[in-house]
Amino acid sequence: MPLFKNTASQKCVVFAYDKTAETEKTGDAANITAYISKDGGAAAQSTDNNPVELSATNMPGLYVFDLDQPETNCDLFSLSAASTTTGIYLEPVIIYTETA
Repeated sequence: MPLFKNTASQKCVVFAYDKTAETEKTGDAANITAYISKDGGAAAQSTDNNPVELSATNMPGLYVFDLDQPETNCDLFSLSAASTTTGIYLEPVIIYTETA
């Protein structure tokens, strides 16, 4: 699924993995924040302070950030999320945007 350039109301999903327990991490939304880089520029904190967990039961480890229009106004979108919980790894998301 593409990320549309300069378009509001889109979402970015990240996966949280607990390296110590070797399983997906659930119940950690309040501890996860993200930074966004547009076109390889300086990182700025996401306007969505914390993501929403999709489903701890049916989709464990998946968290969703809401994106606003200015955050998608780029050709190369990068989102790097981190958790303050020890041992949690979140893979960065790197996407080339498409025109709507």
